[in-house]
Amino acid sequence: MSRKYKTEFRAYFAWDYEQELEELDRMSQQGWQLVKGGCFHSRFVKNEELRYRYQLDYRPDVEDMGRYLETFREQGWEYVNSTYNGWRYFRKIYDPTLPEEEYQIFTDRSSLGEMTRRLRKLALVLMSVALLMAAVEGVLLVMKPRLPQLIMTGTLLFEGLVIAWGVGLMDDPEKRRGRAKSGYIIWMFFLALVLGSGSSIYLMEQRYSSGVMYLGGIGDGSATVEHWGEFDIAYKDNYYLSAEISAQSPLTLSLVREDTGETVYTQELETAGEELPYIVLEDEKVKLRRGSYRIYLSDYYGETLAVNWSIE
Repeated sequence: MSRKYKTEFRAYFAWDYEQELEELDRMSQQGWQLVKGGCFHSRFVKNEELRYRYQLDYRPDVEDMGRYLETFREQGWEYVNSTYNGWRYFRKIYDPTLPEEEYQIFTDRSSLGEMTRRLRKLALVLMSVALLMAAVEGVLLVMKPRLPQLIMTGTLLFEGLVIAWGVGLMDDPEKRRGRAKSGYIIWMFFLALVLGSGSSIYLMEQRYSSGVMYLGGIGDGSATVEHWGEFDIAYKDNYYLSAEISAQSPLTLSLVREDTGETVYTQELETAGEELPYIVLEDEKVKLRRGSYRIYLSDYYGETLAVNWSIE
């Protein structure tokens, strides 16, 4: 028993709407008639007794939907459905004796140009947003070289350049219609967007650690007092250590890898004076591998010692 309904999973860029129309016409010729068109998938019903020709209109800002649809009905077009982002699907019974112009939804250049301008405006906004965000992430990458920023910068730059390529196609209709189908590009576009942004956010969430350490009543004249904060590193990258230390005398701060005992960072810190006995360490760059680490405070001769620290 043959299927009555089927769903096709296909996606098209806005500037590839002619390719989508060709696919809908081909499906209709094979006996599959559109029930509901969508941005990523479309639903069809089997009916070999009919054959349609399809057209699309991009108009997200229809004020009077009734009048809008009536205008197309008067020209013989049947309304199918609309997508959430403003694409309207129409169809007309195919008659091979009629001229091709009968199946063009835009009968003059100004109407087609108006739709193209709306598409181009949307693409330019998306391109500008993507490239602006890529520039911001790029600045952050220069200031603090980190893997999440590198991934996000590359992702946004790729998205912006693909959209810029599409804007160029919209400005050259002959090139747009003449090029080969490249449906894989849009899946690469969305896959890069999902994987790139998702992995960047995930990696950022994995890297932050902070803690508070306190030691009181030390004043015993000991030359070495040690205390530590523990943290785990999920992946190899550049990390940035910050700390605010309340201390009455100099001390040494060290980062030590637990499994090997390797000291990966050490710094001798001086107090700012008796009136303001604070030591501030800000965004010290440290290259760390995956593993567990401890923060050691040593060589301290003062009394009360308190530390707020973070590594990100």
